[in-house]
Amino acid sequence: MNRAFVSLYLIIVLSIVLLGLVLNKFWDELNPPAAVDPSVVDLINVIEKSFQDQNQYFDKKEKLQSLTSELHYKVELLSILSFSKTDIAEKIKHREIVSVSDEHTHYFYKRLNSADDVLMLSTLKDVDGKSSLYIGFILLFYSAIAGVVFLWVWPLTRDLNRLRLHTQQMGNDGEQPSIDISTRSVLYPFAKTFNAMAKRLSEILRSQREMTLAVSHELRTPLARMKFALAITEDQEIPIPLQRQLSNINKDVLEMEALINSFLAYAGFDHQSETLSQREGHMHDLVKEIISRLVNHENKHIKIEVNDKTDGHVFICEWSLMQTAVQNLIHNSLGYANTKIMVSMNFFSDHYLIEVEDDGPGVPDDQQSRIFESFVRLYSELTNRSGFGLGLALVKRIMTWHLGYVNYSRSLLGGAKFTLRWPRQKRPS
Repeated sequence: MNRAFVSLYLIIVLSIVLLGLVLNKFWDELNPPAAVDPSVVDLINVIEKSFQDQNQYFDKKEKLQSLTSELHYKVELLSILSFSKTDIAEKIKHREIVSVSDEHTHYFYKRLNSADDVLMLSTLKDVDGKSSLYIGFILLFYSAIAGVVFLWVWPLTRDLNRLRLHTQQMGNDGEQPSIDISTRSVLYPFAKTFNAMAKRLSEILRSQREMTLAVSHELRTPLARMKFALAITEDQEIPIPLQRQLSNINKDVLEMEALINSFLAYAGFDHQSETLSQREGHMHDLVKEIISRLVNHENKHIKIEVNDKTDGHVFICEWSLMQTAVQNLIHNSLGYANTKIMVSMNFFSDHYLIEVEDDGPGVPDDQQSRIFESFVRLYSELTNRSGFGLGLALVKRIMTWHLGYVNYSRSLLGGAKFTLRWPRQKRPS
């Protein structure tokens, strides 16, 4: 609100000032102001006329004192010779009424028609009273503008904040309430359109979730029957060509079952609450357990080194989620590494760090921007690794929940290097 209020207020004030200057200048050209107050001109004419019959300087002086004794103007007679050669002096010599001001006094000069005498009238400026009142009116004027701008901006900013909060909540679970904005608000058409969009999007997401879960669960039954039938054939004597076909079918069934499990896991992560239950623990123990389980399962002769720089320091995270993230990265490296994988752990004053790198082919430059997208499978000429394109997407989501990030870079081993980084939290009480 502050930004909108200040910007609109400055625009209005600057517009008023600029328009005022332009219009004032235009009006002065059409109707130029008088150089001298008409009352001053009349007073000078009266004094000058009264001197027409006076020939001596002292007579004029006495006459002047008698004429002006009751006036608030101070009146004097000066000699034309006392003026230096300036533009103002030239105007005085040509019998023009000249007005001059300094900081405190107004001066009016007029050369008398019949002599070289110059009549000078002076009066003090009413500086303090006029300027204080003027400044007060100016402050009141611009304060009134600020009040009007505030009254116009405040409801608009309030409705915009409501719209922003509802937009942020659209990705959460459950039905979101409609935005309640007055029909008189300028944002009411936007709120009405937003409510319709949010309702439609919620229906689409709910239908998609229900369909994904339904299809995934319904496929388990025929897969279970197929696995049971294949298990029965293991004890029977069947021709070798048929055994190969059944073995291929069994691999397809296992792959489809893995795909269904990935779908269900991804759906669970997709709708899980972002409120984490973070606890202390030793990352080294978790990494060792993951490596032991994956190496036995993969049955590959790849050396996995652990570079632990934590000196026994505890990490704070959601351990079930972090286990999934680290496991996905190591499993991914096992599919691409040639001989070696390096897992490094470290902590700093403000964040934790885990790095998983390998000596495989790495990710091609033109595909690096897509590796964390859902259902994106990248293929390499050097490998024929199967997958469903969900592992790295889950890692990215887990790190986002931890207010951290995962990024890809080229490893010194020659292959891919994935870095997990998230901020250190206070120790749970």
